[in-house]
This record gives sequence, structure tokens and C-alpha cells, in this order.
Amino acid sequence: MTQEDRTLPVEHLKEALTYRTISYVEEGLVEYSTYEAFLSFLERTYPTVYERMSVTLINKYSPVYHLKGRQKGKLPVLLLGHYDVVPVEENTLKDWERDPFSGEMKENHMYGRGAMDDKNQVISIMEALESLLIEGYEPDRDIYVAFGFDEEVGGEQGAKAIATYFEKKGLRFHLVLDEGGAVVVDTVEGVKTPLGLIGVAEKGSSMIRITAYGDGGHSSMPKKGSSVEVLSQAVVNLMKHPMRPRLTAPVREMFHGMAPFLGVKGILLRHVDWTFPLLARILSSSSVMNSMVRTTMAMTMAKAGSAMNVMPQEASVSVNVRILPGDTFEDVLHHMKKVNKDLDLSYEVLVREEASLISPHESEAFRAVERNALKVHPDAKVLPYLMAGGSDARKYEKLSEHILRFSCVRMTSEDLDSIHSTNERIHVDNLFGMIRFYVELLRDYEASE
Repeated sequence: MTQEDRTLPVEHLKEALTYRTISYVEEGLVEYSTYEAFLSFLERTYPTVYERMSVTLINKYSPVYHLKGRQKGKLPVLLLGHYDVVPVEENTLKDWERDPFSGEMKENHMYGRGAMDDKNQVISIMEALESLLIEGYEPDRDIYVAFGFDEEVGGEQGAKAIATYFEKKGLRFHLVLDEGGAVVVDTVEGVKTPLGLIGVAEKGSSMIRITAYGDGGHSSMPKKGSSVEVLSQAVVNLMKHPMRPRLTAPVREMFHGMAPFLGVKGILLRHVDWTFPLLARILSSSSVMNSMVRTTMAMTMAKAGSAMNVMPQEASVSVNVRILPGDTFEDVLHHMKKVNKDLDLSYEVLVREEASLISPHESEAFRAVERNALKVHPDAKVLPYLMAGGSDARKYEKLSEHILRFSCVRMTSEDLDSIHSTNERIHVDNLFGMIRFYVELLRDYEASE
């Protein structure tokens, strides 16, 4: 890369991070004029993409780009990203080393909401396309790119509508590639080799509100069995009695691939089909590993009372449930009621989403992602894995058997912790690596087969 080649992508991502394309659950809080400004920025910044590719806006704010390939009859490729971001909590602003909507630099890191999730991916795809198209890029099959605008709140208006648009056109894809895995370097205890984790499935993200009931009255004469007391007991019961662990196909393959790097511990992983009951107890002490082997429940929002001296008659907590493939939403609800069978509770379904299907890791689509990731990170060991978080990818399940989740970034545990949190940032080398990955992947589809 020339100095100019390195400077421009940085400047483009810096500007992208200044747009407050924040998703809110409450529709009225979203500033769609900022979304329009961001889309204008893309058109202004990547003129060759807009000249050579057809562009369709879905629901006004989700752009779909289409480049025709040389040959007919080959399944197209679909690259995904999203440009909406989560809010920044007001009380955390003082903890940011740089303004979260500035794109400012510090020690070769670019700070800002969306730096790792997911404007880095949007900009990397567009940079790769712009440079290739300037060179005269002509793929052997059609290339599609689609960016969602509401992934952080479920993707119903963006990705779901885009998938419906593709379905009506009768499209199916050789590969659908979205955000998800990464090249992790210190997130698995004892593994020093970088692991290139390509997500072949993701857990379902559902929300259930649990409400407890009790007598009201003045707080000077508190009664036993208050709503807060009952709710607290329910939360303790769920934490003490998690759903049973299970070994899924992608996690089994991930463990087998990790085994050679873990010495004596690797013996357990190598024979995980037999050692899993013991291994599951060990893994439960790690939040990362525990999420790989069981359906998890996180208490995220609690509400009770309207005055400091009044006993509330109701108390509630919202539970984010991440459902493991093989478990179902009904399994979760049954478990909640079983462990709290003696308590007066109600269960309100806020969001119901099952786990995704599992894509095969022994496929040409997976190998294409793998070999091009290794061009950027040749020291990595590439493995399939189960994604604990959610993505837009699941909305495209009817359109491809090969839906993969991978961002070609080298990620430390500190980087991982910054996503959706304070001091979200990306090292400039990661940005250049992502761009190179997409360039190489797209070139793979330029050669005739």
C-alpha cells in the first residue's frame, strides 16, 4: 500500500464514525436524517461503486449493491454489514479516552462507536470494491452487498426486508458472509496460537420479562414475601440452576481443533465426546466457554416501586436468553417455570427467537473464507465456532446453506470487551487487514472455475 492508499481508508472510517447512526428500541428516538447523511457519505466517497454497481434502497435506509458477473448459472456471493450502532451511556462519556463520535486517533487506534461493530466492516467492503472496480474487476459470478440499518435492535426493517427482497427475486447464494468471528489471540486460556473463528451458527436471542407480585403498603411496616423478595428469589433460583450443558457440532469441531495447543488439557478436548460431563463443569467457570455449551440467561433490566417509602406490589426483571442450537424457546420457558414452581410469577414474551441453523464447515464457501483469512493472518488456526451474539446473518437462512460469520480482525480480550462498551476502538492495521481480506476474497470469485 502507498502512503495515500493507507491514508484514505483511515480518513474514510474516521468520517464514518462521526455519524450518529444510533439504533434505539423506541422508534421515535432514531434520527433518520443522520442515516441519510451517512448514505450520502458512502455515495460521495465511493463513486466507482455507485457508477459500476446497481444500487437499490430497501426501506429507504438499507442499500443493496449488485455487480453482474461474467457467467450465468453460478450462485452469487452476498457480503453483509450494518452501519447502525448502539447508544453511548451518558454517565460513561467521562471514561472515554476519545470522543465516541469523533473517530479520533490515539497510538494508531481509532476510537468511536462502530469502530469494531460494524462500520469497520462496511468501510472495508466499500474500500475493497472501490479499488477493485477502478482496476476493472469482473467477477465470474454476481456479487451482492447489503448493509442493514437496524441490526442492533433486531434487523426487522433492514436485514429481514432485504432477505424478503432477495427471496422475491428468486435468489440463492453460494456464500453469505456477515460479521461474527475474528482472529482471537488471548481469549482462550492456555492457547497462544491465534484462532481464526468462523461462525457457522449463532444462538437465538430472546427476551422474557418475569414479574413477581406481593402486598403493597408503607415501608415502615414491611411484610414478608414482598414482590422484590419474591423476584430476588426467582433470580437466585435461575442462577443456581442453569440449563444443562450440551455439546453441539460446531463446538465439538472447535474443541478438536484447539486440542493440540493445550497440552494435557487438550486430551480432554480431543476426546470431548466422552469427557464432556467433566469438561462442562470446568468450562462453566469461564463466561466465554460457558456460553459455548449451554443456553444462558442474563438479567438486564429490573423495575420495582415508584416511591422510596412504598412497598411495590409488582417487581419485574427482563431476561436476555441466548438459546443454544438444539434447545428451543419452549424448553427455556419450561425450565424457568420448573425452577420457580413455588413462586407467584408471570412470564411475558418480549422477543422470541430460536437458535440459527448450522452451516457446514466442510464446504467450498468455508474454505474460501478460510484461505483468504490466512493470507492476512498466516499464523492463525482457523476453526468453526458457535457465535454467542446475534447478527443479521440469520435473516438469510432461506437463501443459502452456507451462512458464515467472520470479521478479519485480530482481536484481543480488551478489544472484545470494548464492543458495545467504553473506548470501542480499532487499530489501523486491523482496518488494512480487513480491506485486504475482502480484496482477496473477491478476487477468488474473479477467476473462472
